[in-house]
Amino acid sequence: MASIPPSQTIYIRNLNDKIQKDVLKHTLYSLCISYGRVLDIVALKTLKMRGQAFIVFSDITSSTAALRQLDGRTIFGRPMHIEYALSKSNIVAQNDGTFRFNEPHKHKSGKQRKQLLGITDDMATVSSGGEKRRQSEGADEHVAKRRVTENEDESDEEIGPAVPQTSSSAEDVGDVPSLTLFVTNLPETVSVDVLTGLFQQYAGFKQVRRIPGKIDMAFVDYESVESATTARGVLDGFKLSAEQAMKVAYSR
Repeated sequence: MASIPPSQTIYIRNLNDKIQKDVLKHTLYSLCISYGRVLDIVALKTLKMRGQAFIVFSDITSSTAALRQLDGRTIFGRPMHIEYALSKSNIVAQNDGTFRFNEPHKHKSGKQRKQLLGITDDMATVSSGGEKRRQSEGADEHVAKRRVTENEDESDEEIGPAVPQTSSSAEDVGDVPSLTLFVTNLPETVSVDVLTGLFQQYAGFKQVRRIPGKIDMAFVDYESVESATTARGVLDGFKLSAEQAMKVAYSR
C-alpha cells in the first residue's frame, strides 16, 4: 500500500455536506489560519466531492501542523478526517513554475484516493488507527450518497435541530446602532469558532461571547459602530443551515 508524502495541501473528508459552501469555507479558514498562511480553500458541491475539501498552505510546516492539530476535531457535528493531498494544487504549481495550462487540475474523490493508494475493500482489520480510518472511507461515501438520494431526515438533524427562538425584550435589542451585535436563531451545533470565522471578516472585530444557557444566542463585539453596522447589514439573515437563518440586531 502506497504512503502519502507531506504536501502543502491537506485533504479533509467527512464534512457535513448540508452546510452552505461559503459558511464551510469561512469556518475552515478560521480554523486553519492560526497554523500558517492559507493560500486557497477548495470545497466543491458535486456529488463526487461533497463533504470534502482541500486547504492549501504556503509551506509544508504549516500544513503538517494543521493536520496534526485538527484531525479528528468536530465541526458541524462531524469529526474531520485529514490527510495530505495526493497531488499538487494549482496555486502551488503556479508559484513553483510547474503549472501546465493545458492540463486542468482534477480533484480526486475518496474512492479515487483508495485506488491510487492501493486500499482494497477486502482489507480486514489493520493495526493502526489511521489505516482503519482510510478503510472506512468507502462506507462513508456510500452513506453520504444514500442520504443525498433518499433525502433522509437525519441529515438535517446532524446540522442541529431548530431551537425554539426566545423573544428578546426592548432592553436587549433595538435599532439604535451599537458596538455590540445580538445574534439569535443559531443552530445548536454552531461553535464560537464558526461565528468568529463569519464575523471577523469585518474590520474592528473583537470577540464572540456565548450566552450561558442560551445555545441559540450570542453577542459579537466590535471596536466601532461602523464595523458593527457593516457586519449586521451583510450577515443578518445569513443561513447557517438549510432552513435556519440567523438574526443579527444591535444590542442595547
